[in-house]
Amino acid sequence: CADTLVPFAKRLNIDYIWVHGAATVLEATFAHSLNTIGTPVLVVEMGVGMRLTKDYCNELVDGIFVEMKDLGIWQGDVIEPKKAIVSTDGEVHYLNAEYAGVFVPTVEHWTSVKKGDKIGEIINPLEGVIKEEIFSDCDGILFTLREYPIVSEGSLLGRILERNGAAS
Repeated sequence: CADTLVPFAKRLNIDYIWVHGAATVLEATFAHSLNTIGTPVLVVEMGVGMRLTKDYCNELVDGIFVEMKDLGIWQGDVIEPKKAIVSTDGEVHYLNAEYAGVFVPTVEHWTSVKKGDKIGEIINPLEGVIKEEIFSDCDGILFTLREYPIVSEGSLLGRILERNGAAS
């Protein structure tokens, strides 16, 4: 549904649009079912896993008013939406835990990173020792960062949008 949905997404005042075919947004979801019957639906993730912020919510609400004005159902003033970065699966790198423990990030969300930059550590809470250090495997933008600290082996810690050269 990218041809239909990306133009909507570009008007929502968001930073980043990730066009992908992950199982979490395919056949088993309500969003997929609605898109299949012709009702355009987007799935919005708001930056840091397990956290909603007032700032992100306000930005999205501003974008929803832009969409409503575009559709002729709002007559009031609207903002000019941000120009979002649009990417596909091939540009995204996943950071997953190899050990269970407590994840402590060492960078901020929506940060430019270089290959080899430290993203965080997984600490064994019983021994107080670092079980794993997490490093970026590419240059890019850290667009997802786990906030909930307890992790199991395989837990998603972050996602990086690969950018050639220095991240922007």
